[in-house]
Amino acid sequence: MRLLFFLLLGGTSISGQVSGQAANAQTRPLPNFSYSDGWLGADDAYSVPIGKDTSIWLFGDTFVGNKDTKLRSESKVMVRNSIGISSCKPSAECTMQYFWQKQHTAKPRSFFDTGTDDLWYWPMDGYLRAKTLYVSLMAVRNKPNAKPDDAFGFEIAGTKLATVEDVQAPPDKWHVSIQDLTDSRLWAGTSIIPDGKYLLWYTHVSVSEGQGYMVVMRTPIEKMGKLPLDWEYLRKNNQWTAGLAGDDAMHVIDQPISEMSVRYHPSVKKWLALSTGPEFPSPRVVARTADSPTGPWSDPKTIYEFPEMKHDNPGYDKDTFCYAVKEHIEFSETKIALTYACNSMVIAKTMGNMDIYRPIPLILELPK
Repeated sequence: MRLLFFLLLGGTSISGQVSGQAANAQTRPLPNFSYSDGWLGADDAYSVPIGKDTSIWLFGDTFVGNKDTKLRSESKVMVRNSIGISSCKPSAECTMQYFWQKQHTAKPRSFFDTGTDDLWYWPMDGYLRAKTLYVSLMAVRNKPNAKPDDAFGFEIAGTKLATVEDVQAPPDKWHVSIQDLTDSRLWAGTSIIPDGKYLLWYTHVSVSEGQGYMVVMRTPIEKMGKLPLDWEYLRKNNQWTAGLAGDDAMHVIDQPISEMSVRYHPSVKKWLALSTGPEFPSPRVVARTADSPTGPWSDPKTIYEFPEMKHDNPGYDKDTFCYAVKEHIEFSETKIALTYACNSMVIAKTMGNMDIYRPIPLILELPK
């Protein structure tokens, strides 16, 4: 599963936490990601706003069942990705609809499907331009000669670009095209942000298993519909040069981060990069700040500790770990709206514990 792979990647004060109901008028509650319509839990949870109160959610490995199934232990299968569409209006509870291919049939499939079980996609960040949605997909395949019970029996094959032409249509009517983006060395799209006439792609450079760093590449927004993309990357001399990132690329963050968010906060005029800490497993959310979307970034500062990983928590389990930190800027102008997910090292505990393995919504104060 995705969570086990990302485990290999690399007494603190906690910032003030406020509930969605107590937040100011500029902050809306996030969805609670309830189990419904056969959706029984997932990780990942990037979001892309597509309207004033509407967001598309991109989930990773997802347990699914029949329409009335309520327990993960009774799920049919785990599809490799699913999506959700939330409607979250001020002073009202969010509604959420989940989607995957061949929903409520005997053989459900991932929403972004390869047509084979030997290769699959894990969604990363997305970008909306007019009515077209672009999503970076991590392509994953089984390792040669891997045993069925090998938790790490897969490898990254590269990244792809999914293009959805009309996201205002019902998801079962979407026309999705998927094309090659990068090879297995560059995982482009851990965060995607507009910067003037360019899209900036935060990219994990894979040096070896569990080793790497973050670079920034960019493409012209106007040419997003035309592949191959016109790539440039930021070099160590702070200049942009044509092509995919090479050995002379600037290490904008010296931590291999395979899922994260970089977002701008107008209220403090700062960019904020959120992720888990560099240790494994990380018990905390860290924030880095910068004046520019390419840095230089501040040192990571702990802004939240996962209660699920605290020994004094009544529900503590030594096998539980948390990850998949993402910010969802459309839900707050003045605070941090984020989600994270927790899982277990023991698959039987993941199947049996319905309190874990779904995005956990959280509103935090911005770091001082």
